[in-house]
Amino acid sequence: LQDHLSVFVHSDSDHRLDIAPRHQLGEVPRLVEEVGRRYSRERQDTARAMDAAAARIDRRKSRLEAILRDLHEGVIVCNEDHRIVLFNQSAARFLEAAGPVGLHRPIGGLVSGTRLRREYARLRRRYEKESGSALVARFEEKTVDGRHMGLRMSLIIEQEGSCTGYVLSFTPAEADVGDGRGGRPGMLSDRPEFYDFSLFESQDAGYALDKALDDLDFVVFDTETTGLNPTRGDQIVQISGVRLVKGAPTGEEFNTLVNPGMPIPPSSTRFHGISDDMVAGAPLLPDAIRSFAGFVKGSVLVAHNAAFDMKFVRMHEQESGVVFDNPVLDTLLISFVLQPNHSAHTLDAIAARFGVSISDEVRHTALGDARGTAEIFVRMLPVLRRNGLATLGELLEASNRVFHIRREQEKL
Repeated sequence: LQDHLSVFVHSDSDHRLDIAPRHQLGEVPRLVEEVGRRYSRERQDTARAMDAAAARIDRRKSRLEAILRDLHEGVIVCNEDHRIVLFNQSAARFLEAAGPVGLHRPIGGLVSGTRLRREYARLRRRYEKESGSALVARFEEKTVDGRHMGLRMSLIIEQEGSCTGYVLSFTPAEADVGDGRGGRPGMLSDRPEFYDFSLFESQDAGYALDKALDDLDFVVFDTETTGLNPTRGDQIVQISGVRLVKGAPTGEEFNTLVNPGMPIPPSSTRFHGISDDMVAGAPLLPDAIRSFAGFVKGSVLVAHNAAFDMKFVRMHEQESGVVFDNPVLDTLLISFVLQPNHSAHTLDAIAARFGVSISDEVRHTALGDARGTAEIFVRMLPVLRRNGLATLGELLEASNRVFHIRREQEKL
């Protein structure tokens, strides 16, 4: 009953109690469901009011998107920690050959950054001396893949006078566009522009164990494979990931089929729908793993039954020249932490308990399962906070504790 109530209050107020028929709780289950229904109505009324306010904000955002979309100039906005809080498509198209372009990613992952940081520090010093002046710097910098670009930097000054970051702009036609091919396999995005101004408040993006879960970047991912035994030669045929920043999706997704270098058994094709013909022209494993490593750099990894997916990913580290040293969270173990009295902790069972729907059309596809797992994880976050698990270290410790208990139980 306690597990159900926790989901009721912190995640899904339409949740239905699954209590054994022969209980001794009297009217308690019925009354709890009635309270849940009333709470749900109150939440819906609040949500409608918030939606009306959000609609007004969205109209303003749409105007900003239209302006940015029509700009031929590349525009990137960074906070004081040199992390991206806004970019438009012109900037993304030019820089994507250098690395993943996304919210909260360090600009240093795309631009070499030495001159950039120096100019920002210089502008800050000038602003402190010449408060109120419109300060601009123009300088040349290189992308990490060696292309030259002329940048214009201006400071972002808040109403009270504090500096919270800077705007970079450049004209791609005047930059070194390389061979024109650009692009990185698997980068998907539906929105024309991306921004999250709350990222101006961000600080260190390392893996400090005392860092709040709400302040971390996550990539929730999944793989599809030729079979279930990586040590016996099975390989990845699809890998997908969904990026979360501050507990919400950014719209950035990674999705690529992978040529496993071996035939896909018909039994596996029946399971995930991926055939030999579909992967014939797909990236080879080392290329796909390198691209995925670039996408997840600086993020905490999340997966359901993560040990399975990480085994497949990590066994190609050496040939790909990358190392996955990211912290890893497992929604399977988190489910055991939050709801130890439930017997079912499959992805479908957890999704049902948290009110997440994964359609049959996308179930057992890497992208569909990654999106579903991401939605579950987002709904788990408030329940974790309520249970005193607010930091990365606390959740890792609780997950490890459950892992060792489960391993001991399997020996019995």
